Amino acid sequence: MANLTKIKVLGTAQDAGHPQLNCSCEHCRQARKDKSLALLQSSIAAADLKEKKTFILDATPAFSEQLDLLNEFAAAEGLGAEHLSGILLTHAHLGHYTGLMYLGKEALNSSDFPVYLSQKMLDFLESNAPWSDIVKNNLKPIVFKFEEVYQLTENISFKAVEVEHRNEHADTAGFIVKAKDQSFFYLPDFDSWSSLTERFRKILKEVDYVFIDGTFFDKKELGELRGRELSEVPHPPIIESMELFSDLAAADKGKIYFTHFNHTNRIFDRDGKKKSLVEQKGFNILESGKEF
Repeated sequence: MANLTKIKVLGTAQDAGHPQLNCSCEHCRQARKDKSLALLQSSIAAADLKEKKTFILDATPAFSEQLDLLNEFAAAEGLGAEHLSGILLTHAHLGHYTGLMYLGKEALNSSDFPVYLSQKMLDFLESNAPWSDIVKNNLKPIVFKFEEVYQLTENISFKAVEVEHRNEHADTAGFIVKAKDQSFFYLPDFDSWSSLTERFRKILKEVDYVFIDGTFFDKKELGELRGRELSEVPHPPIIESMELFSDLAAADKGKIYFTHFNHTNRIFDRDGKKKSLVEQKGFNILESGKEF
């Protein structure tokens, strides 16, 4: 049977990208010297090959470059020039919604472009310029309710799962996206596993892939490389996530792909030992450009 859908990875870095601006840590120096190590911000796209429609999860500051990547993918799949059919927003942090500016009149000047978001996310955008202008003039906001199923195409549906994540301006969603031939859970940002573990185990059983928060490898790296406290920007470190789910069957571990990597992440160490450790334990590091 021919594929009905494909998933395209558009980026895997934390909100500021990799290398991070004005940073001289070893990881960033390497990425500036070797451009192949540079990463765009975390985002993926889901494509309905039958209806020739694509949907981007999160509008990052690298939206322009990521749309170029998606256009190349769409051309190779024969989807046509008008494939982009919507954006799903997870939350109101820098790396996840500011790409909406490219839909404004200074750039694409879109008209009634579908953006799927929570009510609190819409309230935030409508209460703050320039986003309020973009919502009014360029977007068609489609508000979802958590835990309800919505159709993107005849073949692709999604359900938003609410999670805890420093919700200074709005709430935070992860997305369960399902099609007839494959499904995935996208959650690039959350605070901790404390209230999510059992739900995650259930979700893992009903999807083929999980693209999950891997911002930091351990709790020490942010302090050692940047002099910051992890409590300021809580994320579950990869090493703890692997330990928490060490009891999973190999097939379930193989579904889990870490993403949203901060430039301090030990997987960027030149010796490659931390990245190899993740793979040896049966988990995956999400690669930019990968297709499912």
